[in-house]
Amino acid sequence: MAGCSTQRDDDELFAPDEVGVIVVDARLLVDREMSDVRLRLTQPPGRIYDEEEAALRGAVVTISSDTTITFREVAPGRYQPDFVLERQVILPNTRYDLYVAAPDGRVVTATTTTPDRFSVREWLRIDLDTGQVIDTLATSAESPPPEAVYQANRFVYQDGLIEARFERVNCAAYQVALKSLDEGSPLVIDADFLSDEEIAELTRDATSPPFDAREGSIRLPWFAVFFEGRHRFLTYAIDRNWYDLIRTTPEFGGTGGGFGGNAGDNFERPIFHVEGGIGLFGSGSMDEAGFYVLPKP
Repeated sequence: MAGCSTQRDDDELFAPDEVGVIVVDARLLVDREMSDVRLRLTQPPGRIYDEEEAALRGAVVTISSDTTITFREVAPGRYQPDFVLERQVILPNTRYDLYVAAPDGRVVTATTTTPDRFSVREWLRIDLDTGQVIDTLATSAESPPPEAVYQANRFVYQDGLIEARFERVNCAAYQVALKSLDEGSPLVIDADFLSDEEIAELTRDATSPPFDAREGSIRLPWFAVFFEGRHRFLTYAIDRNWYDLIRTTPEFGGTGGGFGGNAGDNFERPIFHVEGGIGLFGSGSMDEAGFYVLPKP
């Protein structure tokens, strides 16, 4: 009966122990320079989230493999490698250890082992009806400067299907992301049946659930494309940390649980692989293609 009281405040309903938890956000990409580490603190419910207010400031941050890289805070909660010698490039099949010491004495640690190098062998456009190859996409390497790729790969919306073909590598899973680069570009979908609110919610950045890609190919579905203009199609081979987080988080396309009808009911905690905090310290390998979407005549 006490549990049915209507006099409880938000702190009782929303797990006060989860307020002020350190949140890690860092992904290492093979053959790319060492990434930033972003650190935040979870905020209480009933308050508008302010990224600067949530920032964890003044932390000691290092990432170690054969050598240890020290990070410096360049903006509230954003830490960059403090390079002294040569630039650090992320290596394949290598263990990296994250260490964070907060000013209040709390310590957060995490470990990732990077997957193999990954590259797409062919970027193709496939006929929807026959499955035959219509043409091969140009890549940035073949059409410098990089922006030239968007002029070379110009497709009418829903004309063919873009497919990436590759050799499978040692990784936990694959994921793709689609980014619409031209802010304010018009819609290419038929929006007659959408309300203004639904149109406003259409995203220019989308990611897929994790998948196995047993055939060594990935197709980009047109239902993920909403806007005219330049797009990046990114394909990732991801490590266990990255895979476990997205497969157990419904907002990322995972199916590992979700929310019940009331605050705090039947919530299944995502898998974070972060000791002393939550978030993601993961790694992956990535390849990408660029193309330009034209509206239907």
